[in-house]
Amino acid sequence: MARRDTQHIPQTAAELDAKWFTSVIGSKYGGVITGVETEPIGEGVGFMGELHRCNLTWEGGDAAPTSVIAKLPSKVAKNRSLGEALAVYEREIWVYSEMRGELGILMPEFIHAELDPNPAPWLETFFVFLFEKLPIGGVSWVLDRLLSLGVKSPRRYLLVMEDIADARPPSQVAGGSINDALVGLDLLARFHAHNWMNRDRRDANPILWSVGRTPKVLQASYRRNRGAFVDRFGSLIGEAMIAKMDEVQERLPLFASQMEQGPWTLCHGDYRLDNLMFRPNGETVVLDWQALGWGRAGWEVAYFITTALEPHHRDEEQMLLRRYHQVLIGEGVQDYSYEDLVDDVTTTKAVLAHRMVAGDDLLDTGMEGGQPDFVDVLVQRVVGWVDLEE
Repeated sequence: MARRDTQHIPQTAAELDAKWFTSVIGSKYGGVITGVETEPIGEGVGFMGELHRCNLTWEGGDAAPTSVIAKLPSKVAKNRSLGEALAVYEREIWVYSEMRGELGILMPEFIHAELDPNPAPWLETFFVFLFEKLPIGGVSWVLDRLLSLGVKSPRRYLLVMEDIADARPPSQVAGGSINDALVGLDLLARFHAHNWMNRDRRDANPILWSVGRTPKVLQASYRRNRGAFVDRFGSLIGEAMIAKMDEVQERLPLFASQMEQGPWTLCHGDYRLDNLMFRPNGETVVLDWQALGWGRAGWEVAYFITTALEPHHRDEEQMLLRRYHQVLIGEGVQDYSYEDLVDDVTTTKAVLAHRMVAGDDLLDTGMEGGQPDFVDVLVQRVVGWVDLEE
């Protein structure tokens, strides 16, 4: 990973010019970039960052890429501040540059990265301490202070990676097919098994956090956004669902603790259809490693199914879970029963519905071009999977 504190780190597409590309990757391929054409991709999908396809014209070069993907921090203030608070930019650069060959899953090739060093790494420990000790009202005040610092952060980040140009990208908004879901679950099971209870990978970097980390932050966001959320979605989701989310609000610390109990595995953190690329040769490449963490496998299984598939597929849920579990066991995992998986998935579905409220408070998810708001789509999909009787 390159840290060039006194040199230029592009933060806009216009700065990704031929001179800069030649300076950072020209020698790697033995050539000179003479021209760059950029185009934004994935608009309305990657809320924490900007993606730009950079088409490169080379003079010389051995097996040089004709296009690459450059990833930059979000220009939306609300999302940039949350990205800083969650360390997503630094984490993804670290995953690509340091862990790409260890995770047991196909990722885009890492080409180049730069970032400014963290000027106050102790702040993260300080804020976590406050989040754990303060009442929810105090946590809300501290969270506002943390996000305000994130907006003002001068840190620069840049990741350049392989362009998976030959792959089919499913649409999260449109929803996936059962076949896509089965491919995704097979891959997820193998990824989880490869990293099952691997303490060396989990502890390799202190910014690999658990899926149950700082539940009071989500409780604080839920409390202050519940009214607006109910006004917007109450008639759609119904009183029973609202009562279920209120129940989760009270029990969230317990649920979060349960998701950290062994056996655990590494979790991608945002394993959605939009982050899977299906290649013609049968390979599936997984994108967006900003949220890599650890926790119970059922957490990530539930996240994938409920965000990928419409609730009318609920009749096929048992088949999907059986398929995942069979692959997991086939890969050598022996300490996670099917019943454990079902219990974790059931709990997670209710927690994810609760997170819809908190997420709408913390993240700007509006989509451009007249497309439906991403939260509108996910709320209707996720709450439709929740088991109200549990």
